[in-house]
Amino acid sequence: EGLAVGEIAGRDSVAAIIKVCETHNIDAVLPTIVYTGTEYGDWSSPLRNIEFLKNALGQSYTVFEPVFLGNPELWAALSGKYATVIAQEFGVYSPCLACHLYMHLCRMPLAKALDNAPIISGERDSHQGVIKLSQTPLGIDASVEVLAYAGIELLLPIRRMEDNAEIRRLVGPDWEQGQRQLECVLSGNYTDLDTGVVCDQVAHRRYLDEFLIPSGKAVVDAWRTHGGVDYSQIVKDVLMGIVGSRA
Repeated sequence: EGLAVGEIAGRDSVAAIIKVCETHNIDAVLPTIVYTGTEYGDWSSPLRNIEFLKNALGQSYTVFEPVFLGNPELWAALSGKYATVIAQEFGVYSPCLACHLYMHLCRMPLAKALDNAPIISGERDSHQGVIKLSQTPLGIDASVEVLAYAGIELLLPIRRMEDNAEIRRLVGPDWEQGQRQLECVLSGNYTDLDTGVVCDQVAHRRYLDEFLIPSGKAVVDAWRTHGGVDYSQIVKDVLMGIVGSRA
């Protein structure tokens, strides 16, 4: 009781943990750092962000040593291997679309082992008007649904905070968005030459409803019933069901 699994990445993830500790009955946080295989930059930054969190929360809260998590085979199945099929079937594709669900899924077995501890995430519907395909409102809803299917609550305390000033209130004025975090080699892959976001909303919803949510739930089911899991086959089966339904 009082324990949550915390997402550690950049500023928003730390702000989210601080906010949850202000508003929920949480007095202990287990920080987790999930890798995808696409990161580069200062690998000590997540660890420094954990130290920042410890100092911000003070001695009234326990912040445990971090757990590093990752499953490249799962990331490849959701975001990489079937890119052409996804683009052809749904008319929309970006590796970012499934990335945050991947990260939540990586944390899910740990949360289950900790008596269904909630997971704290710093996802936001909008970042001062900037849209990210990894954090669309529909995509966040999809992650909530998949984790709920697994019996895990996804806490999103800063989801509605569009104004960065609210984030600065939590972490202080000296931490700007995008600072003190790892970079991704795929960053900005879904923008046009004017940096506008290119994504058809109808296609996006269909991608989530027919592909990503069923794939996430199928992974949860496989973890419940199998020791070894073939993620590529799980995702392929979902796609085969979609393609076969039109035949």
